[in-house]
Amino acid sequence: MAIAPISLPQAPMLDQLAKTELTKTDKANDATQTPQVNTEDLASSFGKALSDARELDNKATDAAEKFAAGDPSMGIHEVMIATEKANIAVRYATTLKNKALEAYRELMNTQV
Repeated sequence: MAIAPISLPQAPMLDQLAKTELTKTDKANDATQTPQVNTEDLASSFGKALSDARELDNKATDAAEKFAAGDPSMGIHEVMIATEKANIAVRYATTLKNKALEAYRELMNTQV
């Protein structure tokens, strides 16, 4: 007794995926294609990190002031969350700065 092979129904998504894979393969074989370049530079990343940290710090300060003034819509948990978000944003900006300085020092110490 022979076992018949199982045939899977064709779904439109599978056809679309197959076409996409072929397109990716064709593009990978194309020597004239230019690679994608990330245009975001260090200065804009650092500026965004600092502006986000400043914004979150201002929100945390406002939340703390509202809570201290007795605003019933502001709970201690909201103040703590806003403060922790600001803390994380400042640590991120500091880490970004430290990594940039470390990379600069490594570049300067490289023997040519």
